[in-house]
Amino acid sequence: MIALDRDMASRIRLIVVDVDGTMTDGSLVIGSGGEEIKSFSVRDGIGIKFAQEAGLEVALLSGRRSAIVEKRAEMLGIKLVRLGYDMKLPVVEELAGSLGVGLDAVAYIGDDVVDLVPIRKVALGVAVADAAEDILAAADAVAEAPGGHGAVREVIESILRARGDWDEVVTSYLTRSGALKGGGTA
Repeated sequence: MIALDRDMASRIRLIVVDVDGTMTDGSLVIGSGGEEIKSFSVRDGIGIKFAQEAGLEVALLSGRRSAIVEKRAEMLGIKLVRLGYDMKLPVVEELAGSLGVGLDAVAYIGDDVVDLVPIRKVALGVAVADAAEDILAAADAVAEAPGGHGAVREVIESILRARGDWDEVVTSYLTRSGALKGGGTA
């Protein structure tokens, strides 16, 4: 778990997440027909749902275009998806501006050198555990989990716990989904 102070966590309104190496383990499988296969952590997905339940916006940002990423975003109800951008800071600024917030209300989670500038410029720059050395050195915090294995969930849970919102958000989500009544799944 990442140690965050309540003031920092309470300022966050937008969490921007790199995809390859952060939402995934960075592997890319290409099938014989050219189809692309990626693996996503279900724990990261439920973490994103908890962030949304808490009123936080989540955005996916990748240097690569990918129908699989678009599908995963759709599955999670993420509307802020920007694909095909190697120059990430202008996109982060655009996303923040579209929500009427500054970079001082943004958390960014990344793993490689293309994430370096936004990690340095936002309020909370987080590296996944297996990030490139430059990212590990520049980040405000480092997740214990590697990319694709719960790092995004860890960051979200850390933010919500620091804000004091975790228990309420989880209970609200489980109640709304019907999981507490034995009906739905989380």
